[in-house]
Amino acid sequence: MKHFVSCTCEGERCSICGEPATHKVGEEVGFDDFEIRHNFTAYVCCEHFRMIFGPAVFCPQPTE
Repeated sequence: MKHFVSCTCEGERCSICGEPATHKVGEEVGFDDFEIRHNFTAYVCCEHFRMIFGPAVFCPQPTE
């Protein structure tokens, strides 16, 4: 089974290993963070997505 890869990942590379990115990970800004800013984002491959979120993540090979 393969998973959907958003077009927002097109041309992006994993910020950890440099492989093509298949996931966009964003920081959730807390309600008590009063600094006006955009949340930080990072593009990562499936391997590093699982590393960030743990073994419960289902991440089969991405579609091309």
